[in-house]
Amino acid sequence: MIPETYTVQKGDTLSAIANHYGVSVDEIAHTNQLTDTNKIAVGQILKMPKPETTQAEQESSENWSETVLRFVDSIERPIAGLVVRLVVGDTEVHGTTDTSGCAPLVRCKSADATIVIHVQKHATRGGGEKQVATYAPSAGKQIVRVQSGMHVATTKQRTHKGTPERPPRVLKPTISHEKLETRTTAGNPITCSVGCECPNADDLKLGPNNPYRDWVKQAAKRAGVVPQAVAAVMNAEASKEKSGKWKADSKSPKSSATGMTQFLDGSWIGVAVSSGTYLNDKCKQEGWLSQDDKGAWRFKKADTTYVTGPGLERNLKKLLAGARSASDKNLQKLLDLRYEPEFAIMTAMDYAKANLNGLNTKGYAIDDLNDTEKARIMYLCHHLGLADAVHFIQNTIPEADVVVTNKKGKKVIKQNGAKKLLKTQVGEAVALTKYVTPNNGSWVMGHRVWLDEFENNHIVPSAFACPGRKRDQLQDEEDKAKGALLKVTEKLKK
Repeated sequence: MIPETYTVQKGDTLSAIANHYGVSVDEIAHTNQLTDTNKIAVGQILKMPKPETTQAEQESSENWSETVLRFVDSIERPIAGLVVRLVVGDTEVHGTTDTSGCAPLVRCKSADATIVIHVQKHATRGGGEKQVATYAPSAGKQIVRVQSGMHVATTKQRTHKGTPERPPRVLKPTISHEKLETRTTAGNPITCSVGCECPNADDLKLGPNNPYRDWVKQAAKRAGVVPQAVAAVMNAEASKEKSGKWKADSKSPKSSATGMTQFLDGSWIGVAVSSGTYLNDKCKQEGWLSQDDKGAWRFKKADTTYVTGPGLERNLKKLLAGARSASDKNLQKLLDLRYEPEFAIMTAMDYAKANLNGLNTKGYAIDDLNDTEKARIMYLCHHLGLADAVHFIQNTIPEADVVVTNKKGKKVIKQNGAKKLLKTQVGEAVALTKYVTPNNGSWVMGHRVWLDEFENNHIVPSAFACPGRKRDQLQDEEDKAKGALLKVTEKLKK
């Protein structure tokens, strides 16, 4: 049951409150006129949205649907004071968005109704109005996020002194109908997106992931590839919301893989203690990593004692207390950085670059690859790990796991087998039917075909390029046979 009001407690977030009561963040923001959904205060009293009618109740009433359009900019800040005209058949709704970016309620009386969305242009852009999108509502009550590809400036303009500046480039608006997440009464996701993200200096098109643009661009520079390649790897790695936005808080139910880039606990610690990585720099800034009098690196625990020694990474892993959990609070804070997009994206590319360097050191001609091919090898290494990636390139992954007895007499897996690798990804039934049987019963070939197929479908840099030369170039790379993973590994194979 949803209460009439809720008092914010310590540790609460708006998304957590919304999830608990089965409503959306947008609904709470609209009800309470919130201008920033990331800021709530302990003790703040929030009015909770009234329960929606069921779809059957709505269809039996006079109105088939009731829709509130909430306008936000490219980084999801509300656009307040926007003059809108919403047309449904012969009916028009005129109004101005409130402080939470919401326009007046629009009621539709039939299933075939369409809302035509018009907004007033700023005087500096010629005035008048323009049609930015159309939206076909679903039955019931809904709040629809309408997202612009532009930022909303909040700073005052200053008089320019000196020689005239170059006039700003005029960008032709492009209308997008990519869906962003919200809910109907029936729980279905529905929204629309408007605005002009393209063109831009990088010809980078991220859609619902536009808030991560700066990190994608910075990560691309660190990795030495175009940002479209970074976005493609991210898109393949990340779990996604219904809008297509990469989920920052995803967790694997089968392992400790966490965050956008699904780093395991041990792998994350490994990158953190690697000199020169973005995560390593963060650890130094926080005071977690420092050098002792002899220059040896050490990790400061919450109780101010240190973990040190030549095997620092190995010793830190001893503090792990289960998936995503550490016995030390400082190490826990480090693990939790996987939930922050900045560190997830930057660390993914640091890790990818290290893997490419590792292959280069082993004599593989990585520098001869184009950016699409590099992106596919990056994903290969992140997916399998560097050691198994080398086996994949050389086609030396065995059918079954290779098990050996260590010095303590314990049996351990020396090398992963194709059977386990493929079953883990698609399950045994699908593996046999779709990949193994058609390839003469070979788990090795079945696994290779599956991974090649997956990358061809998911590592697609051109999908993140604005229309034009950059997209054409990336599509050309993808269309050529050498763009396929097995063609790339064949070219690298020694």
